[in-house]
Amino acid sequence: MSQLYVVCFDITDARRLRKVAECLQNFGTRVQCSVFECHLDATELGSLKQMLAELIDPSCDNLRYYPLCGKDVNGILIDGSGELSINADFHLF
Repeated sequence: MSQLYVVCFDITDARRLRKVAECLQNFGTRVQCSVFECHLDATELGSLKQMLAELIDPSCDNLRYYPLCGKDVNGILIDGSGELSINADFHLF
């Protein structure tokens, strides 16, 4: 079963930034310039982390993965344009 992750990044090099964003687009929805919402199971999360680790320079780049449980997802507030990306395989308990 998948879980919603908010993936945030701060990449110092424009080329690496583009590659990280392109990789993340295969796994989720871009909701802000450096923020993606991704519905991932454990295998997908592991694959994503491995792919991104190969793209960044850990001495100056930063990636963060925030898992959200059902209670957290239900409490998300959005002001302005945009909406929460919903995955049909994602279940709230």
